[in-house]
Amino acid sequence: MTELAIIGADIQEVIGSATALNILFGLPLWLGALVTIIDSLLFLYIHYFGIRKLEAFFAFLIAIMCACFFANLFTAKPDISEMIYGTIVPTIPEGAMAAGLGVFGAVIMPHNFFLHSSLVLTRKINTQDKNQVRDACIYNNLESAFSLIISFLISASVIATFAVYV
Repeated sequence: MTELAIIGADIQEVIGSATALNILFGLPLWLGALVTIIDSLLFLYIHYFGIRKLEAFFAFLIAIMCACFFANLFTAKPDISEMIYGTIVPTIPEGAMAAGLGVFGAVIMPHNFFLHSSLVLTRKINTQDKNQVRDACIYNNLESAFSLIISFLISASVIATFAVYV
C-alpha cells in the first residue's frame, strides 16, 4: 500500500510540474513531464555520490525556493494581522472555496514523510547502544521539525501572496 501511495504522490507531482512548466514557459505537457522525469533521474544520480551530497543539493534548491516565495510575499505586502488571525482562526472568505482547495492541494507535501523515513535509515548508529538511538531520535525529530517549519513558512507565503492577488 505504501508503494501505491508513493506512486500516486509521484504522479501528482509529475503532472503538476508539467502543468507549471506549461503555464510558465509554454512547454507542451509531454515535454514538461519528460523534464520532470529527467530531474528525478538527476536526483538518483546525485544520490549515487552519497546521501550528504543529495541533502546539500536539496538544501540549495529549498533555499532558492524560500528566497523566491519570500520575495513574492514581501512584494505583495499582505496584511500581517489578517495572516496571524487566519493562522489561529481558519476561515474561508465567501467565494474563495475553489481557490482555497487549489492552494490546499498545491501545498500538501506527502513526500516529506517518505524523505524523513529514508533519512533515518541512512544514519549509521549502533542500535544496541541506547544513547546512540536516543541521540539519533532527538536529531531526527529536530530535523523533521525544522523541515516542517520551513514547509509551513513557504506554504504561508504562497497562501498570503495568493490571497492578496485574488
